[in-house]
Amino acid sequence: MQVTVENVSELGRRMTVTVEDANIEKAVQERLKSIRPNVKMAGFRPGKVPMNMVARTHGPAARRDVIDSLVQESMREAFTQENINPAGPPHIDSMDEEGEKFIYTLNYEVFPEVSDVKLDDITLEKTVAEVTDEDVDKMIETLREQRMTWDPLKRGAKEGDGVTIDFVGTIDGEEFQGGKGKDVLIELGEGRMLPEFEEQLIGKKADQEVEVTLTFPEDYRAEQLQGKTAKFDVTVKQVAKKKLPKLDKEFAAMCGVEEGIAALKKEVRANMERELTSALKTLNKRRAMDMIAQKNELALPEAPVEREAQYLAEQAKNNLRNQGVNVEGIPFDLENFKPNAQNRVKLSLLIGKIISDNEIKPDEERVKQAIDNIAASYEDPEEVVNYYMNNQERLSEIQMTVVEDMVVEWIFDHVKVEESTSTFSDVVNAVSN
Repeated sequence: MQVTVENVSELGRRMTVTVEDANIEKAVQERLKSIRPNVKMAGFRPGKVPMNMVARTHGPAARRDVIDSLVQESMREAFTQENINPAGPPHIDSMDEEGEKFIYTLNYEVFPEVSDVKLDDITLEKTVAEVTDEDVDKMIETLREQRMTWDPLKRGAKEGDGVTIDFVGTIDGEEFQGGKGKDVLIELGEGRMLPEFEEQLIGKKADQEVEVTLTFPEDYRAEQLQGKTAKFDVTVKQVAKKKLPKLDKEFAAMCGVEEGIAALKKEVRANMERELTSALKTLNKRRAMDMIAQKNELALPEAPVEREAQYLAEQAKNNLRNQGVNVEGIPFDLENFKPNAQNRVKLSLLIGKIISDNEIKPDEERVKQAIDNIAASYEDPEEVVNYYMNNQERLSEIQMTVVEDMVVEWIFDHVKVEESTSTFSDVVNAVSN
């Protein structure tokens, strides 16, 4: 087998493969003989159909199968022989038979050769933060808010109170879609309803009926209501104030900690520290990845970028489906996902170069620690650890994450670093946005 390769662009290649002793006709005849016993044709017993009739009805398909098998096998051999790893599926350009020879050409792309990862004259910000007592207290207050109850009041409603209402809205005497509600709890001042609506509930008491009139803003989310004036017949069913649980052993038990408030605070702090560690790692990793992507220009093959864009589009669809959105009919233009896809493909090449040049391998102790950190948030940590350790796919994911963390550390070790101090809330919010 003869193989020649020529460059047609920076990453594009054309390969010509010549199979000297293809013997296609012989292979086609052998294939027809192998299928003859199963060929059925009116007037003939199975296996007795004349070969010329078998060739006439099944010859073209047999030839396609023989050529396809020959191309696939010789293509794999050619890529191995030339030590080529194509960036995407090759495209057959031409095929020709010359006696016993079979010659075909194919086009494909290769990955760019990354000579080095440029880190010269780079200053990289590294955020540091810690969980403070104030952070823990705020989280405890959040837990109290989540478990609050409402105490009914006899007085009129004021800002901060919860008002439970039934209402029916009309425009020009006609009810409209979305203008009716029953047992709706509104916390005055929270902005769940239009300010004009909430203001007219101030001072109202339980069992009181009130007529609320308002004009919808010109930019209201429901176009059919924009600028329209509506009247609401409202029945106030309850006015209540928040009642937060006391910080006692009973509250700790409500949060799943039986040993009391001190133990609850200790567990809350531990959870927050795990969350902060993860958020800091994500934030600083994002900065490092963005930096090396900006500082290193690479020509990228189209096939992996296309695959990555398709993956990102499908991921976006799944996110919408998980939110209950019907994605049928929503246009997903792959071009919108191409910039992010290009960045991801570029980063995979740069990270791969750093890993290979520095022989970075997953540290077993760090892999174990990463799994322990995941398991710590579950009721039965040992079961989670066993799941990861006995599932090669999941274990490989953790190992790759550890390797990426080691790559990020390598980057920070090879650039000038400026630390910036932040807070728990700012770091967590920066990562989630």
